Amino acid sequence: MNPIILDERLSAAAELAREALAGREAPVAADVGCDHGFLTAKLLETVPGLTMLASDVSAPSLEKARRLLGARGLSERANITVADGLSAVDRPVDAVMILGMGAGTILKIVAEGREKIGDAALIVQANVDLPLLRGGLAELGFAIQKEVYCRAAGRHYVTMLARAGETEMPDERRLMLGACADGVQTAAQYDYLAWQRGVRVREMLLQAGTDTPRAKERLLAGGHELNRIAEAIGMETCRVTDVLNMVDQIAPYELAEEWDNPGFLFGRKNAEVTRVVVALDLTQQTVDEAKALGAQLIVTHHPIMFSAVKRVTDETREGRLMLDMAQAGIAHIAAHTNLDAAQGGVNDTLMKVMGAQNVRGEGFVRAGELDEGMTFGMLCTRAQQKLHAAVRAYGAADTPVHVLGCCSGAGGSELDDAMALGADCFITGEIRHHEALDAVDKGCCVIEAGHFETENPVCEVLAAALQNAADALQYNLTVFCLKGNPFGR
Repeated sequence: MNPIILDERLSAAAELAREALAGREAPVAADVGCDHGFLTAKLLETVPGLTMLASDVSAPSLEKARRLLGARGLSERANITVADGLSAVDRPVDAVMILGMGAGTILKIVAEGREKIGDAALIVQANVDLPLLRGGLAELGFAIQKEVYCRAAGRHYVTMLARAGETEMPDERRLMLGACADGVQTAAQYDYLAWQRGVRVREMLLQAGTDTPRAKERLLAGGHELNRIAEAIGMETCRVTDVLNMVDQIAPYELAEEWDNPGFLFGRKNAEVTRVVVALDLTQQTVDEAKALGAQLIVTHHPIMFSAVKRVTDETREGRLMLDMAQAGIAHIAAHTNLDAAQGGVNDTLMKVMGAQNVRGEGFVRAGELDEGMTFGMLCTRAQQKLHAAVRAYGAADTPVHVLGCCSGAGGSELDDAMALGADCFITGEIRHHEALDAVDKGCCVIEAGHFETENPVCEVLAAALQNAADALQYNLTVFCLKGNPFGR
């Protein structure tokens, strides 16, 4: 008969159970929520003289467990009962296993069955809310002696071995990090914290922009936990200059036009950064949102200033913004024409959104093939839907379109370069009247979709690229993307 192969999650529980039962004569263990019975069967086959008390609230699951134990000749050493919690435990036990439930459910079972557990080893494995579980066990008089970290089916799990005894409530750091509170000791612990960090970052991104007390509370808690994880992993402090280097890797500043003003524009270059806001424009709305999120840096596509500034006062829009940012300790980096020209930047993103394939081109201009049978009217509808734009169309709706060219923003002057790449339709943010007339005369349709609308999709791309760079776990950094239209559209 083939041996039972447990996944990493159940293997961790089995190993702790064997450790707790070692050296005992005729040991008894309870498997609460045994499901299909794989763990029960594995322990019966590997622990001499063991009796298992297996229970579950699901009768169909227990029927599968009975068939498994029967097929492997283990039925006489197992008591299988449909029961809730520890109600089926009818004798002293040496180990109690409660796995695969929420922390609240586990604590409820332990509290209600406290007397039945007695001095037995308690092996628990919660799906979520580990700080709650650690604190709740301490309140019930159980001290955690060991934590085992593992990964199974794309998720990470912590299995705990606890025993009754004198306990002290763990401090906040230990409640949150458990065995990792003293620093990461194993690769499994590192992987777990890295995964947990990713979960918290995604949760914080979902809470961003939600103006409710609960959302703000979760955002604050998430940031606090990220800092704790960073301490345990030993992540480096991220500074404005580090983010500047990340941006340079994504959109090299050497690609920027001579007249442009990208790069580090405002703030303290060596200031510490834990939260970054990415937006298309530096507006009051952007600054207010950055302050609400606790960000120390704003990265935008458009620079706050293009020319020399002689004074910074509250008499200009730019001056008011910079004074507000200075007071809040927020720095500013811009990636403008370098992000326009970069591979995977503004124009490549616009092509992807519009569904163009086999994209080619360099500088600010791109071109790519469209779906078979695409007409100009159909393409205008796609632009309206994908870019959330009120488009202006230059051309006949029934004109067949095979190759789409683009230059985002104010790109009308790049039309000829797009046509040189084979474009018979050109999409841009802004185009002059006479440029549009010339395009139609040359047999090229034009979609004018708005400066903001054609460039804004890159914000998500840039934010993701920065977050991915940080998620090498070198830095404790969370990147938020703001997509709001400054014109209220």
